[in-house]
Amino acid sequence: MSILSARIASGLLKRNVSLEQVFATIADTLPTCKVRNLAYSTLSILRIKPNGDCHLIEYDNPLLLRLKQGKIAPINRKKREIAGKETFESWFRIEPEDLLVLFSDGVLNAGVGGLYRLGLGYHGVINSVIDWADDYDYAQPIAERLIEVVDACYLGRIGDDSTSVIIKPRHPRTAVLLTGPPASAADDREVVAKFLNYQNAERIVCGGATGNLVARELKREIKTSLQYEDPSVPPTATIQGIDLVTEGILTLNKSLSKLKSGGEEWRKEPRADGATLLCQALTRADRLIMLVGTAVNPAHEEFMSSLQLLTRTEVVARLQEVLSQMDKEVIIEKY
Repeated sequence: MSILSARIASGLLKRNVSLEQVFATIADTLPTCKVRNLAYSTLSILRIKPNGDCHLIEYDNPLLLRLKQGKIAPINRKKREIAGKETFESWFRIEPEDLLVLFSDGVLNAGVGGLYRLGLGYHGVINSVIDWADDYDYAQPIAERLIEVVDACYLGRIGDDSTSVIIKPRHPRTAVLLTGPPASAADDREVVAKFLNYQNAERIVCGGATGNLVARELKREIKTSLQYEDPSVPPTATIQGIDLVTEGILTLNKSLSKLKSGGEEWRKEPRADGATLLCQALTRADRLIMLVGTAVNPAHEEFMSSLQLLTRTEVVARLQEVLSQMDKEVIIEKY
């Protein structure tokens, strides 16, 4: 029932149906226990606009927690009847570094009669989240750690179904990637200058020739690592002022494979090979600008064909498709 509720809600919200109509549809769709006269599915529905305005409807669920600077920030809720159900409705605004915590009653009651006599409770949830809030600059690990605590409270045995949703608003992140020298060497300085002109952005260079180009224009040394973190991925390099420097075609193709695989083991991989670091950088950003040089290296063509590798232009186009499906804004400029 909870999965059905979530699918109905997300489908309707994508069609810009009002929150009241979404709740009414779910309330009319889901059955009620005839013995206890209770709904099979409780729910909280939160809609957040790009400017931070929030509209929240809660029905028989633990109340959403809002934290500001590590302290609980109260939310003004009003009782409202929608589709014959008594709900709480609220409007409020969130700002960067606020923290919103939504969870099911399986989290609140974790450990009842076992590790905790009355369960984890609001106090346990709040203390856990506050302890971790400053450790991470995004929300996913906080949600994962909360569920790990819940699992421990249930002593690793299946208890009530438990869901945790953590929202940590922030300003959009930008990354700019430069790969491949321009078709005309006369454009080298202009392209590197454009690459460096992006402010408050993570700067990524992919390609040996591209790295040498950037180092030359910056009049700085490029230092290449001799350590292979992954035998299938060439080592990374460093240039002062550049956040990530990797090899080109092999690393780009390997990164595309990792992103397309569906698994996300690379997010937590401790090893620092170029493809893993590139995947992490690309998915960390919300907006990606890819500056793609179109100079052709004849020595690479036979090599790429023998290994069935995509060309630079092809692999960048495929990366754009995959990253766009992750709701990233991707802009490609060719030179």
